[in-house]
Amino acid sequence: MEASSTFHFITIVIIWLMTERALAASVSPVATSKATTSVYRNEMIDRLACPPDNGQHEPVNRVNTSQRLEMLRKAMTLSKVDAYIVTGDDEHQTELISPDKDRRQFVSGFTGSSGTAVVTDKRAVLWTDGRYYLQANLQLDCQWTLMQPGDDKVTEISHWLKSALSPGDRVAADPKLVSFDLWLQWRNDLAVSDIWLDALPTNLVDDVWNDAKIESSNKPTCSSNSSSSNAKPRPAYVHDVAFAGQLWQDKVGAVRKELMTQKVDAVVVTTLDEIAWLLNVRGSDVANSPLVEGYVFLSLDRIVLFIQPEKVTGTIREHLNSDRCQEEPICVEVRAYEAVFKDLAVLAQNVSSVLLPSTYAYSGGVSFAIYETIPADKRRTSPSPLILLKATKNAVEVEGMRNAHLKDAVALCDFISLLQEQVQEGKEQWDELKVVHTLDEYRAQQDLNRGPSFSTIAAFGPNGAVIHYRPSVETNRVIDNSSFLLIDSGGQYLDGTTDVTRTFHFGRATQLQKEIYTRVLMGAIDLATLVFPDSIDDTRIDVIARQHLYSAGLDYLHGTGHGIGSFLNVHESPIQLRINSKEPHKFQPNFFFSDEPGYYLADEYGIRLETILRVVDLNMTEGGGNRFLGFEPVTMVPFESDLILADMMTSKQMKWLNDYHQLVRQNVVAELQRRQQQNPPGKTSATSSKTSGCLPWLLSKTRPLPL
Repeated sequence: MEASSTFHFITIVIIWLMTERALAASVSPVATSKATTSVYRNEMIDRLACPPDNGQHEPVNRVNTSQRLEMLRKAMTLSKVDAYIVTGDDEHQTELISPDKDRRQFVSGFTGSSGTAVVTDKRAVLWTDGRYYLQANLQLDCQWTLMQPGDDKVTEISHWLKSALSPGDRVAADPKLVSFDLWLQWRNDLAVSDIWLDALPTNLVDDVWNDAKIESSNKPTCSSNSSSSNAKPRPAYVHDVAFAGQLWQDKVGAVRKELMTQKVDAVVVTTLDEIAWLLNVRGSDVANSPLVEGYVFLSLDRIVLFIQPEKVTGTIREHLNSDRCQEEPICVEVRAYEAVFKDLAVLAQNVSSVLLPSTYAYSGGVSFAIYETIPADKRRTSPSPLILLKATKNAVEVEGMRNAHLKDAVALCDFISLLQEQVQEGKEQWDELKVVHTLDEYRAQQDLNRGPSFSTIAAFGPNGAVIHYRPSVETNRVIDNSSFLLIDSGGQYLDGTTDVTRTFHFGRATQLQKEIYTRVLMGAIDLATLVFPDSIDDTRIDVIARQHLYSAGLDYLHGTGHGIGSFLNVHESPIQLRINSKEPHKFQPNFFFSDEPGYYLADEYGIRLETILRVVDLNMTEGGGNRFLGFEPVTMVPFESDLILADMMTSKQMKWLNDYHQLVRQNVVAELQRRQQQNPPGKTSATSSKTSGCLPWLLSKTRPLPL
């Protein structure tokens, strides 16, 4: 035990030292007193093809925003607004929202999932994070300034506004589309310079969006609220306890216990995956996530669900005991979605305190509009108590996640074996869009599949350098044997959610390309094999996955991992492996998260390797009482052996790789054999393997590499 304890102590010290060095390297040398100057240091970033006549070809996916900006500025003038903030959020601060709610995308043309736009009478500015620098530079026309924020994006936006505006000027935004804590930060920061942040009763972008004068061949109809869309709402449905593993009544009891611990009487739940988890309901209101729009007021003796009536079937009412509140100890009252802003104030009259969840990891917290419905003396703010309850998967969910990833592995085995064969032999032409369409079809054939968990990324060659690239007709590339193909994809299954990335090369990669691929893989393995006390948070271990890239002077501009839900969001709170994050999150057994280091060379290629890991208790303790945690892989997809330089890797890394490939071979072969027994020759079904090349491909890719 002493030797083991010493080893773990040394490991912790190494993690701490590496993190401190990385953090120190990332800190801007500009003094705090020069914060305004630092905001401008990247404003003159060399925008691609800007000005338009500079001799560069304009990107094919760039959107001309002249007309919509002109109309928005006219609306601002009528409303006496000097600057208007346009977020990429919906009313529930959902991370990945539908195009008909993405006002920032409409105004700017930028389609990334993270970013905030600010428009003044003469300027249009967009902030985004490192994942989207290249993408934004391509999509934003030359009227837009692209900002590259540091650690504190909120401060940068407010500092820019203070430098661009004058005392007495008025900034406005839609209070339903901004979290309350972000709104308060903006308001307080601007007030120092005598600039006011106001909540407008109508959204200025919505009026412009639906104006007939705006011409766009692919413009979706704006859905300014859940009841305004012309499309018939799709009903919510019950998520069976056979997959959920716990009755919704028991979940309500667990949340109420947390409320009593925090000494509050009620909580307002606005985050959609929390509502879906709490009530064991799912829906179709968000693309690629099985969520239904709604709000929940949960007190120690009452539950109210605000939802569009058309989405509530008799089965849902039966499930929630909504018609039996006189007989059942726990029931859910159902009220109209639009009534939430009026009814919350009334419901709050019967309690002494109401918890209003704040922003935490991927959970956006309540909007400023919801925040304002509760009297100030009754407001309590902290992260939602549902976050940790939902992230800790029960035994049924753990088994379901394993099963979902195994089915996913079969789909990928079938698909990649076919793709590799046809590209290498020139049997059929493949392009990025064909990869997306075909892989989605292969997944759809798996048991319990309910579609992709996000839009599939298929990025060949230079497109792979755009971290969250989505192929389009304009950017589509033919796939051949000359470069890397990065495929990042996932599926929604009734028993789990998947997300996996592998990078392939169907030709002869250069020695340097193999070296970089191996460095990325070494980082992924080092993270997967980490043993650490539960006192270490997620921000501290990100550096483990970067160390082999760092030693070559390389890095990547995204986090190394995210939590993942069980038939819920592909990005789930609380885990966020982000080395520069100021918000730490602790691991708990049965959390699931991604391990996904990468490297991206602009205009050349991208490499990313993503494996979902489960957090496990190693049943080791030390004198201080800390538990020691480790990880086990859930993704069952092999790495590309032809791209691995084994002589760069340690014996420990090679052992993990061979053990992992043996585990993949064992599990996937067993699944293929099971399906073959269920579907003997001559009999086909949706779950039978689609190609004959899967098994040979799998056996080839999982051969042990010499230590």
